[in-house]
Amino acid sequence: MASVWKHPQSKYFTACWIDGNGKRWKRSTKTTSKKLAEQLARKFEEESRGKRTARQARAVLADIYKKLSGEELPTMTVRDYFDTFVARKKPEVAPATLAYYTGNSKRFLAWLESRADADMAEITKSDLVSYRNFLATKTGPTSTNNGLKCLKAFFAAARKDGYIEQDPAENIDLVRDRVEGTRRGFSVEELQRLLAVANPEWKSMIRVGFYLGQRLGDVAVLRWSNFDLERNEVRLTTQKTGRKMAMPLPPPLRQHLDAFPLPRPAGSPLHPHAAATVERTGRSGVLSKEFAALLIKCGLRSESVAPEEGHARARHELSYHSLRHSATSILKDRGVPQIAVLSYIGHSSDAVSAGYSHVGEAAMRQAADAFPEL
Repeated sequence: MASVWKHPQSKYFTACWIDGNGKRWKRSTKTTSKKLAEQLARKFEEESRGKRTARQARAVLADIYKKLSGEELPTMTVRDYFDTFVARKKPEVAPATLAYYTGNSKRFLAWLESRADADMAEITKSDLVSYRNFLATKTGPTSTNNGLKCLKAFFAAARKDGYIEQDPAENIDLVRDRVEGTRRGFSVEELQRLLAVANPEWKSMIRVGFYLGQRLGDVAVLRWSNFDLERNEVRLTTQKTGRKMAMPLPPPLRQHLDAFPLPRPAGSPLHPHAAATVERTGRSGVLSKEFAALLIKCGLRSESVAPEEGHARARHELSYHSLRHSATSILKDRGVPQIAVLSYIGHSSDAVSAGYSHVGEAAMRQAADAFPEL
């Protein structure tokens, strides 16, 4: 029997009913009138029990809603909502984040096939679990979880926008990474081997990544405007977390920067090839492959490694991200306080978020001075 329900945090009543196939439905009535909401619920149930296709049923429900309330029933197909979400995000997020939303949207819609033109409310938790498990057969745990997290963002937004009453992605767990502890940092000797086979730009990318402990995408897009050589510091905003960083320059890195030829226009990239690659592709994947080729060239990575169980691609203990591990290890080994290490590298931590909003200049300087020359 049709009924109505109102969430404690919502002013609108929700219509609840069961269709002719025994499927339970919930739909916001977008009305504060219980009487009107009950009318809608009864009509929804009555009409949904007729022999109609899903598209016909939605059209009937929309017509009933408009006749009784005078407003359009909020409804949108999965394809239309995902396209709208991506378009809305375009002026709000960085190019890499937009590419993340766009790519995951295309993959999910392709997997849905014809159901991409179904109403958002028809997508169930079971559908999303099936998609998560499908991804797990095609890629590794990290990529699978990134895809699921993106879908969670889409459906959480759809709930806020009123197109679904319950979020089917809300309580879906991430997949577990069965292979742990395979990554490590570089030794100084390994870094010297790597530098010996690198071209000038990659020599700089390696040094900057090591001395600043930052991710490949952030290092690739650095411009001279990020560096204040008078104050001997670098300022940047990380792409992954949006964290604003202000770091003193380690002496070896300052020497490296001073060796660059003049002029150095503020808007010009420190690493032109890398910056152009990220701008063209919206991601740093191509650069990761170039770095992998350097690792193979200097003998730090095997050319052919089989994927481990549960992974679509091979995992390696050394990658560009290992420079970040190297920086962290060196700072800790040289006695730099933990909070200074976290702040210098840009790690998020409970300690930082719980009140360490500022780390003293002396501690940050100690971190910068702890790095060895390569």
